[in-house]
Amino acid sequence: MNGQFDFLVVGDDEPSLAAAAAAAKAGARIALLSSAERKKRAAAASPAIANFVWRRLDLQDYDLTLEPVSARITLLKEGAPVATYASARETSDALAQSGSPDHLLWRDFLEEMTALAAPPPYAPAGYANSCPPNIKAFAALLSDPAKLERAARVFGTSSDLLGDYFADERLRAHLSAHALAPGGWGDKEAGSARALMEFADPDAWRVRASGRDVALRAVLEQVCQDAGVETTHKKPVEALVNGKFAHVAFDDDEKIKVRHLFFATPSAAQQWGVGSGSGNARGALGQGAHAEFTVRFKLSDGAEPPLGDPGAIFQIIDDKGDIQAARDAAIQGRLCDRLPVEFEFSGKGEVIARSAYFPAAFYEDGEWRGWTGQDRQAAASIIKERLSSRMPGFASLIRRAETELSAPPAGASPFAECGRVIVQPHRHNAISAAVRLIDQVMAGDD
Repeated sequence: MNGQFDFLVVGDDEPSLAAAAAAAKAGARIALLSSAERKKRAAAASPAIANFVWRRLDLQDYDLTLEPVSARITLLKEGAPVATYASARETSDALAQSGSPDHLLWRDFLEEMTALAAPPPYAPAGYANSCPPNIKAFAALLSDPAKLERAARVFGTSSDLLGDYFADERLRAHLSAHALAPGGWGDKEAGSARALMEFADPDAWRVRASGRDVALRAVLEQVCQDAGVETTHKKPVEALVNGKFAHVAFDDDEKIKVRHLFFATPSAAQQWGVGSGSGNARGALGQGAHAEFTVRFKLSDGAEPPLGDPGAIFQIIDDKGDIQAARDAAIQGRLCDRLPVEFEFSGKGEVIARSAYFPAAFYEDGEWRGWTGQDRQAAASIIKERLSSRMPGFASLIRRAETELSAPPAGASPFAECGRVIVQPHRHNAISAAVRLIDQVMAGDD
């Protein structure tokens, strides 16, 4: 790999691969930085693939079989599970059957979330693209109470937005868990309301590649190869900006020039020490001071999913207060015993469990320190205990467990001095968001 590129896409998860392939198909020259040691990643269900991405990448030509998520189910400490479905009618009926007083409000809630998530009529032109707002447009915004109210809802807290709609505390806990937990948000954080809007988007419902068929990651790798993406496993050691380009040097003295370094997911950025607070990212990580920890449990025969639904995505929380408590613990540099945990049955006798509410670093005796092997064991133990609390006998079915940590590295980032870095915040529909973002950057470069 040599020469000049429009983007160096860093990461080999599905959103990174999709963004790289889409940009290459649009005529950009793309380099992809993949992990030198290919891990069997223990990621949760793959993000949804919107129709425009499916057509853009011609995925119908790659024998890809997709498996829709059947339900979102929350296993609370007490009472029956709470479930919602992609179908508004099915969700309303299920809430009515469970005795929830809010079943009549479900369609209204979805309609307002859809309206709020639409291209922002409440913001000045160019606001969403980080361009300086037009002063007259901004003044018009301030003079319109209706637009100001909508802006306040978008940039407000998830807790306040849900409180405006639902009286059912269990339903509010369910929606908070599924909307916020994948990104490590707290429900009292400003801006957390946007996660609810993305979660309500039908495209945000994740779609998985069936365990019996071609893996989505493998398909996207092939699409990248067919589109002319140049992949490297070399280790970058430095990236410095000179004019309109970043000059990236690798450990074998090879150098390339790129217009932008592109991180399609916060996890990819974290692994390279890039994110909020680093001062070098164009676009925000969304929130900082947390890490993602995932455990892939290999099970013996006989493991049954809750409610007998192997196609669902589950959340474990004791009550709604767990969300902000876990977020606060992560920021403070400590583990949370009442950890919100997401899990799913992936087929082949596996359960994949994850939580984004782990600290990026630990605060002990007045000092910060990085993760250790003992910390990994403690994290895996907490997740195992949380699953066992909802599925009696689960621990006895575990044959083997594989873990993966996504946290900032202890050493300096090779991209610390680079100012042409783009980081995609957490998105429920990560593939579509990554493709749209790289399209926006290409359009701006033109």
